[in-house]
Formats: sequence, structure tokens, C-alpha cells
Amino acid sequence: MTRKFLLPVLIAFYSLVLTSCDNKQAVIPNKVHSINDLGHKKVGVQIGNTADIYASDFGGDTAKIDVERYTKLADAVQALMQGKIDAVMSDDQPAKAFVLQNPSLRILEEVFVEEMYAGVVAKGNEALLDSVNQALAQMKKDGAYDSLFNTYINRTGNYHYTKKVTEGPKLVLSTNAQFPPYEYYENAKVVGFDIETVNYIADYLGRTVEVQDIEFDAIINAVASGKADVGFAGFTVTEERKKSINFTTPYTLSKIV
Repeated sequence: MTRKFLLPVLIAFYSLVLTSCDNKQAVIPNKVHSINDLGHKKVGVQIGNTADIYASDFGGDTAKIDVERYTKLADAVQALMQGKIDAVMSDDQPAKAFVLQNPSLRILEEVFVEEMYAGVVAKGNEALLDSVNQALAQMKKDGAYDSLFNTYINRTGNYHYTKKVTEGPKLVLSTNAQFPPYEYYENAKVVGFDIETVNYIADYLGRTVEVQDIEFDAIINAVASGKADVGFAGFTVTEERKKSINFTTPYTLSKIV
């Protein structure tokens, strides 16, 4: 992707903005009403997320964003709540999850671009890549994918996939459990759409699952070096990432605002 195409992609990321003092946190003016207001503002992003790239390219020299980088998306949201930054750029589903937790946040309505999510597998491991893609195809064919999608994304269902294979070789998954509803902690356990998807894949392969919760920007290296078999963490398919990793068949869309 050339730099001239980054601006319209950025414009699709959700911006979360403090609008009330219900939580008695620091109050800041409601500075961001549209994407055009982001110039010269402090905007939080998660390190390694495509938002980091897009925010860095926004506005050129005349309306450049002051990018604040955080290891965890939740830390960026907390900084926003405390008035340390003016907005947060995030994929749509995590943005919705944080707004549900924090009623004083809002999401800008502007939507310009959609991105594709996929899992990652090391280059040279085409056999595993083919098997994972076959599992994803079967998951969609038998309805398990749609049921999980309705539960986690549409929030209209209550289906959860039950892991069946409990003994045997491990499928090691690297993820970053700070990205609800795809992966997050619940009762000290990593859960979410991606986790149940990988449980299905592992059953298809006759394997158990070991979850590694690591920093988002370390996942691709972990998979590429063989420390993990697969990575699922809301990865956007990009040409730059394709240089160092193989992507599975895309399994969902993400709105960028």
C-alpha cells in the first residue's frame, strides 16, 4: 500500500472521545467531532496495529496527528478517560466493547474503509496453512462460524463452541488478549471469537490448544520463528505483513472509521 492511500484508510478508524464527567475523571473539551478535527490532536493507538501506520500518515505537515503509542488498547482508552489524549483509533468491534464499558465515550459515525482479518502461519508451513483453511471452510459449512459470529459480533446469539479433543499434540496459538470480542480475559481465562475459532480448528486437526498471550507486535515474530503454530489476534491482511508471514483465508471484516 502506497502512502497516498493511507489517508482514506485512516479515516475509517473509530475515534473514542470523552463527552461527560459521569465517572468523575478529568474533564476535557469535546474537541473531536469529525475525522477532520484530528489534525494536531493527541491520538492513541496500539503499537503494531494498522492504526499506528494510518495515524502517522494523517494530515501531512499541515495537520499532522500527535501519535501516542500504547502496548495495550485498554491503556489508550484509559489515557483518553483521564484527558491525556483527545481520541483513540481502533477497529470497530473493540471500540464498541469499550463504549459499552464506558458510557462517557462515543464513536464517530464516519465509515470509509473495511479491512479483512485473517490468521497467520509461518512461511514454509504450507501443510498447516492448507489444513487451517480447510478447517475454516468446514466451520462455515456446518454453521459453527455463523453461530459464533452472532454471539460475539452481532450479539444476538448465545452459542459457544465446546472443545472436544483434550489429549494429543498441541496447536500453539499466539494472541493478544486485549482485543474484545475477539480475545479477552473472562474469569482469568482467555476467551473470545478467535479463541473459539482456533478451538474448532484444533479439533479438526485432532490437536489440543495452548494459548500464548503476548504483546500484539510480537505475535508475527513468534509464529515466523516457530515459537507458535498460528497467530489469531484480529490481524488485518496487509502487503507489508505478507512479506514475513502467510495469511489464512480471511474470516471476517473490520470497519475502519
